[in-house]
Amino acid sequence: EAKPEEANPTGLKIQISSAHGIRSADLIGNKSDVYVEVEIEGKSDSKVTTAVVAGTTSKKEGAGKNDKNSIDVELKFVGELKGYVAGDKILFTVKDKDFMTSGDSLGKATVAEIGFGGKLVLEGAGEGFQAHLMVQLGDGT
Repeated sequence: EAKPEEANPTGLKIQISSAHGIRSADLIGNKSDVYVEVEIEGKSDSKVTTAVVAGTTSKKEGAGKNDKNSIDVELKFVGELKGYVAGDKILFTVKDKDFMTSGDSLGKATVAEIGFGGKLVLEGAGEGFQAHLMVQLGDGT
C-alpha cells in the first residue's frame, strides 16, 4: 500500500533576485511599485510576498526604437513555502502596489520543477513587454 506524499516540514526555499522588463502600471510618473506573490497552486495559505520595490521606466541599453521602456528592480527576496509536497506547482504573480486597489497584475508564471534556477518568463506582462523574474527554487544544488 502506497503512503500518501507528506508535506515537507521545512518548506521549499524560494529566492527571487530581480524582475526585468516590467511595464509601468501607474498613470502618473511611468513607474510601478513592484512586488511578487509566491504560492503553491491551490494552497493559498502558503503565500509569501516580497517587499515592494519602486521602479521607474527606462530605455534599455541596446533597445531598438520600437522597444518599449520598462522597469528592472532588485528584489533580493528569500522565503519559504510551507506545506510544499513533491509535484506541487509554484505560482509567481508580479504585481503593482496601489493604495486604492488590491494591485495590478504585471505578469504570472508557474513552475513545477524543483531545483529550477534562472530566467522565469512571465505571461500576461502586457503587449510588447518581455518580462521575467530571476529565481531559484530549492537550495540550488
